[in-house]
Amino acid sequence: MRTGFRVAVLACAAPLAACAPDAIIPSQPYDAFLARVGEACRGKPIGPYTVDQLARRSQSKAGNFFMDQTSRLYFGRLSPRDWTTQVSGFLRGWPEDPGIDCVLREYNEVREWTTPPAPSKP
Repeated sequence: MRTGFRVAVLACAAPLAACAPDAIIPSQPYDAFLARVGEACRGKPIGPYTVDQLARRSQSKAGNFFMDQTSRLYFGRLSPRDWTTQVSGFLRGWPEDPGIDCVLREYNEVREWTTPPAPSKP
C-alpha cells in the first residue's frame, strides 16, 4: 500500500514541477506585466495570433504556451533569446514578428524598473 501511495504522489508532483512559477502561486507583479503587455501590444501579431489574444488567460494550447513561456521569461528562468525562439516556433511565427518585438520591449522596460542598480565600487 505504501509503494502505491508514493507512486501516486510522485505522479501528481511531476507535472507541477514543470509548471511556470506563477502557475501555482499567482503573482501580482506578473499579472500586472501581462496586463501591460496585452494593452501595449494589442493587435501585434505573432504568427496567426495577436499578443492581446495570447495574453488573455485562454484555454487554448497557444495561449497556455505563451503564458507559460512568458512567465518563465518574466521570472528569469528563460532568456529573451530562448523565449523568442520557443514562442515564435510554437506559434508558427517568426522572431521578427511585431508581437515578439513588442513583448520584449515591454519586458526590458519592466526589468529596468525592477532590477536594483549594481553597487558602486569604492
